Amino acid sequence: MGRDPEYLAFLRARLAEPGGAGRTVADARREHAADLARSPRPPAGTVRDLTLQGPAGPLPARLYRPDRPGPAPALVYFHGGGWVLGDVDSYDPVVRALAAASGVAWVSVGYRRPPEDPFPAALDDAVAAVREVAAGAARLGLDPGRIGVAGDSAGGQLAAAAAGLLRDAGPARPVLQVLLYPALDLREVPPAPPDPDGLRFPPSGIGRALRAYLRGADPARPEVSPLLDPDPSGLPPAVIATAEHDRLRPQAEAYAARLAGAGVPVDLVPGTGLDHGFLGWGSFARRPAEAVARIGAAVRDALA
Repeated sequence: MGRDPEYLAFLRARLAEPGGAGRTVADARREHAADLARSPRPPAGTVRDLTLQGPAGPLPARLYRPDRPGPAPALVYFHGGGWVLGDVDSYDPVVRALAAASGVAWVSVGYRRPPEDPFPAALDDAVAAVREVAAGAARLGLDPGRIGVAGDSAGGQLAAAAAGLLRDAGPARPVLQVLLYPALDLREVPPAPPDPDGLRFPPSGIGRALRAYLRGADPARPEVSPLLDPDPSGLPPAVIATAEHDRLRPQAEAYAARLAGAGVPVDLVPGTGLDHGFLGWGSFARRPAEAVARIGAAVRDALA
């Protein structure tokens, strides 16, 4: 199935824009932030910056809390960007859209990134952030009994891995994992699917990002490749969103099937006709906006 005409026109215009080549990591981070900055920042209740304590120092964070009385259910969110790119501020439009669609609180967390800090730095930060948000839920206006983890792309890998490590963590155990076009099997770079509309995408750079993130770590470890968890039966329920024309879609579908086979409730939200990265495009085309709304509804139902 091809893409919706309106969305296809947006994507063609996006691909026609000049991109960087031979960039430094700093250049790539600036360009990634500038690309996300084009999206509007919709109202998302009360928004305030936080500082969480990580294993190697302070972690920047931002709380998006709905304006309603009583403790709010919440998701601790880890941004995408191939582990190397992205931060709390650049992903602000994405988290605002998700918060507005879901009606629950989100805590967006900045983590250490490669090449400066390879695995397990980001995962250690993610686990510490979940523990601290759970411990400080009352002062943040959050419901300590309804705190989950979330992430998109590389952040989805961190969220799933953190959920695995925290499954026996008592009060810090996530009650939900929300994985948005996640990377869940890091053993190799999956091939890109054939494009139904003949679009030509620039090189992804995912192989270089993986090497920078892993830096020799065994990719078959479950905390690296959550799809390989030997016993998923103890994992929290999941909302998993995919993009039809995404090389990572088979991993997400396989993970959903493994969870369901182990008796873990799963809500699989298919991004029909969409591509990796659509969370930031809802203001430009109807199809990604509808997908964000479906994700929000699934999150709201799971945490209600």
